[in-house]
Amino acid sequence: MIEFVMMLSMWGQTATGNWTYIGNQYVYNTPMTKEVCEKKINSKNWSIHQNNQYYRIQFDCMPVPKVKM
Repeated sequence: MIEFVMMLSMWGQTATGNWTYIGNQYVYNTPMTKEVCEKKINSKNWSIHQNNQYYRIQFDCMPVPKVKM
């Protein structure tokens, strides 16, 4: 089974209107199923307060790489 972790990353909007990753991220290091992770990142589960139209926080579910021993 593939496990996933929840990741929050910061993005900034360029002068041309494109969104670009600005280098900051937070990872919730508790592995979970994809379904559980997707439920956690659903915007209906969060209170969102955005005061700057040029920055945003993006929520993603990222697979945990398998470590070969």
